Amino acid sequence: MTQAVPFGGKDLRVMRKTSPSDNAPTFLCTITTKSLTETVEYDDATVPNCDNPDAIAARRSIPKSTAWSLNASGIADAKSYKALRADAIAGVPLNLQILVAKAAAGGGGHWDGAVYFENLQIQSDSMGVVKFSAQMRGEGELAWTDAAA
Repeated sequence: MTQAVPFGGKDLRVMRKTSPSDNAPTFLCTITTKSLTETVEYDDATVPNCDNPDAIAARRSIPKSTAWSLNASGIADAKSYKALRADAIAGVPLNLQILVAKAAAGGGGHWDGAVYFENLQIQSDSMGVVKFSAQMRGEGELAWTDAAA
């Protein structure tokens, strides 16, 4: 019986790129929680049964568009947060890489895409460690590349 091989959260990393072609992205080490969501939007068509016009028509889903988003949170190192905030308010897409730090045979590789910040929050509860959270919307394609062999 084959079993899935889970991997730890440290092996799912968010990396900042200076441009879409940047091959040496910077690890955003303050991000400790991340969530990538990919969605497909559909148009619905009601299709009659051509062989039986009295039958109830069936719904058909026609893919219309794809979208993706990234939610991230973590520890708010003041210097790193300042840079993250600058990215958030810049009004231009931020190029990111979401890395699965595994060998190709183990499913490793990375997604590359650009995001716009929808929100960025900083907070501290009960005088504790300052944390941040961010919601980002994907811009354009989210391309997957397998890890090098």
